[in-house]
Amino acid sequence: MFEQFIARILGMEQISVSNRLENAEPSVSVKKDSNEPIPEKYKKDIAGLEKKYGSLSSLTGLSISITLKEALEFMPRERKRVDAYEGLKNYLKRTYGIELIIKSRKTKQIL
Repeated sequence: MFEQFIARILGMEQISVSNRLENAEPSVSVKKDSNEPIPEKYKKDIAGLEKKYGSLSSLTGLSISITLKEALEFMPRERKRVDAYEGLKNYLKRTYGIELIIKSRKTKQIL
């Protein structure tokens, strides 16, 4: 009521909120391309994971927990540390919805 009074005084037209929402559309549409090629730097890693756990597309939404020693066996890295797998972890989370957890004996976990 107060808004209508101010609108009359200022000579503004009435704006209906429901009218604006009726024609609302998202400004950005994001579509996941399932045929998106796997980056070269992750192909061997993903092949190793699929050999051990099966098709990653069927594991969507799950988490894989392995030790650093196991990860280095089928996904070797020059830098033998957990943080060497951060890019792969992010890629798996973004593309497949899989959370890859790599534990090290030297890394202390905070509960």
